[in-house]
Amino acid sequence: MGEQFPGDKTIRVSDTERSAALAALGQFYAEGRLTMTETDDRCEAVANAKTRGDLNAIFFDLPNQEIAVVDRPEQTYTASEVAELHRKGARPRAGIMGLTTVAAVTGTAVLATTSPLAPVLLAIIPMVFILLYIMKVGPASWHTPTSRQLQRRRMMELREKEKLRDMELKAQRKERTHALTSRALDAAETAFETKPWKKKR
Repeated sequence: MGEQFPGDKTIRVSDTERSAALAALGQFYAEGRLTMTETDDRCEAVANAKTRGDLNAIFFDLPNQEIAVVDRPEQTYTASEVAELHRKGARPRAGIMGLTTVAAVTGTAVLATTSPLAPVLLAIIPMVFILLYIMKVGPASWHTPTSRQLQRRRMMELREKEKLRDMELKAQRKERTHALTSRALDAAETAFETKPWKKKR
C-alpha cells in the first residue's frame, strides 16, 4: 500500500494536500497507469477524502512515492470560499437583470398607449441576459466559477490530454506497422531474387 502522504493517518486533509493528490493523479494518468474513468473516480475520491489515510487508500496500486506538498505562491481558495465568491458575483448580475426587466416592462406599459414601438423595449431583457451570462461582460469577480465548474474544467483538460495521447499512440502504431510492412516486402523481394530460377544458366 502506498504511503504518498506519510505520518499520522488520522490527520485531516488540507486543500493543499488535495491539490497535490490531484496533480499526482494527473501525472499517473499521463504516464498511462490510469484510464480516464479511473482518474475521474479517484479525483472524486480525493475531493471526498477526510484524512491522510483516505488519500493513501486512493494510491494503493500506484508506485509508492511520497507526494511533495508545496505551498503555491499564487492565491488558492477552499471550496467554500469559491462558492462564496460565486454567490457574491451572482448578486450584481441578478440585480442588473432584475432592474432591466422592471424598467423594460414598465416602459412598455407606459408607452403602449402612445407608441406602437413600445414592445421593442422588451427586447432589452434578452440582450442584457446575453451580455451578462453568455458574453460575461463586467468585472471578472462577477463570473467566478463554482467548484463544480472548476472540477468539470479539469476533467475536460484531462480528456483532451487523453485524446492527444491516443492520437500519438495511433501514429506510433501506424509508423511501426509501416516499418514492419516495408521490412516484410524487402525480405520477400530478397528471397524472390535469390530463387534458383533467377540464376543465370
